[in-house]
Amino acid sequence: MYDVLAGVRVVEVSAWLFAPSCGAILADWGADVLKVEPAQSGDPYRGYFPGGPVAPTIELANHGKRSLAVDLRTEAGRELLSTVLRDADVFVTSLLPASRKRLRIDLDDVRADNPGIIYARATGQGTRGPDAEVGGFDLASAWARSGIAEYLTLPGAAQPVHQPGGTGDVVGGLGLAGAVAAALYKRERTGVPSEIDSSLLHAGIWMFAVVLSMEANRDVGGVDMTRGSRSAMPNPLVNSYRTKDDRWIWMVVLQPDPHWKSFCEHIGRPELADDERFATFQARTAHRGECIGELDAAFASATLEEWRERLAGFGGVWAVCQTLPEVFADPQVVANGYLSPIEGHAVEARGVASPVQFDSRPLGPVRAAPAHGQHTEEILLELGHSWADITALKERGAIL
Repeated sequence: MYDVLAGVRVVEVSAWLFAPSCGAILADWGADVLKVEPAQSGDPYRGYFPGGPVAPTIELANHGKRSLAVDLRTEAGRELLSTVLRDADVFVTSLLPASRKRLRIDLDDVRADNPGIIYARATGQGTRGPDAEVGGFDLASAWARSGIAEYLTLPGAAQPVHQPGGTGDVVGGLGLAGAVAAALYKRERTGVPSEIDSSLLHAGIWMFAVVLSMEANRDVGGVDMTRGSRSAMPNPLVNSYRTKDDRWIWMVVLQPDPHWKSFCEHIGRPELADDERFATFQARTAHRGECIGELDAAFASATLEEWRERLAGFGGVWAVCQTLPEVFADPQVVANGYLSPIEGHAVEARGVASPVQFDSRPLGPVRAAPAHGQHTEEILLELGHSWADITALKERGAIL
């Protein structure tokens, strides 16, 4: 955990992955994040991937937080939330408008408890328009509705390309965490608290921004980004190539001419450098099919390990399409601490570290996600409640 947000308290009334991933990142940065969960059931995400001593998705969304199990439908539970909010800096929610209104956690309600609090909403499709009150999940709002799924699906495919899981959630959560940090800075400078909105649809559009920006401006300088086959790539050195042992290598040489001769030497085809069909970028583009065919044959002649050796000294950018175990063993992943140990389990566990580092050091071990309501009593004692108060709240069904 870092200390850049030390002393900041965040109250989170949200579920699943989008908004909770924002809270997890803020906890990584040093904030005290209180996850307020329904007393009866907790975050429904807890039961989504059951089994095993560690729930990786819960760890991703909730590591480093403290859990307070409260029934906000009760008057005592809502009064308790008011007490929590008075000392908070940030409120984050992903509840739908009707639920926010029913539980009295809309902007005006929360600001009545704390006028200086920063208020952050995470929604499916945004706060305006015909679907403002319609819920959304990542696969629908960020993947399908943004155009990404259709764009990546090959013509004639039996089904659209399936989203790998949580991509819009974690991109949106990262953006929301950055917005909260910016709002904290603004409030420090001006005393004015911000109202923040982010949506899964917007996160998906942002992930797809290059293609959408080109399409939106096609008539005034944009480029047609219609996805073509790999045999028609205009720059053969921005393409994927299959090895002899059926692995794939991506060449990503955006400025190919300075690297072309060296590349031809590294792949054992020096004669291609002087072939007039391929000698310049323009020539390679004009003869792309022939050039890609030559490179296909070259890459198919050796295994991935042989290509690792041959391309080791090549100055252009390239990468192997790695398997999941290879990602974990990648020396750059290991050296930079991109996977963090999770402390607090009886077994060894690790998770993906949020993608920002401070002060030239990895995030390091993170605290395990809390059990449902694990810190309820601890937090209430900090707020000045006595054990008698806590017992009474339990008897009234206000807390777990």
